[in-house]
Amino acid sequence: MLRGRAIGLRPLRRADVETLYEMDADAEHVALADGRPYRPRSLAGKQAEHDEQETGQQPDSVFFAIQRLDDEDGTAIGRVGLWDIDPFHRTAHIGISLLGSARGHGLGRDALDAICVFGFRHRGLERLQIDTLEVNAPMRAISLACGFVEEGRLRSNAWYLGSRADEIIYGQLFSEWQSRRA
Repeated sequence: MLRGRAIGLRPLRRADVETLYEMDADAEHVALADGRPYRPRSLAGKQAEHDEQETGQQPDSVFFAIQRLDDEDGTAIGRVGLWDIDPFHRTAHIGISLLGSARGHGLGRDALDAICVFGFRHRGLERLQIDTLEVNAPMRAISLACGFVEEGRLRSNAWYLGSRADEIIYGQLFSEWQSRRA
């Protein structure tokens, strides 16, 4: 398990699908976390998707369940991972989602720090990127708090709950991450 200050990152389990289903069934959350249009999915459908991903190889992404270190049951409170991993350019994007009950306690920042350790130290990546909408103030704040730099704005690039929104791009280089940790 990868450890942060208060959270751990572990492999996603089938049981996590049900625990995290409230995020996947929330149209507003999906609009922030996924570039595709929201469509209702049953719990059984999400479980089948998980089972399919478990049997197939996805070399360009890796996701973890986030759990509190003080939770002996290891209940998932969210997920975080790297996607669009490019081993040639040594880059990846970061995705993170937390249950509503886990937000606002510093756990997202801790999970973001932990996935950076995984990306930079364990995967040998040179650059990590976060893409988020301008309306996602918590993600924008933790990106900056974890040393990411706002690199660009794609104006009116996303459709968010009936209106257009800018997409903000944050990046962090290995050398910047290393300097912050020194």
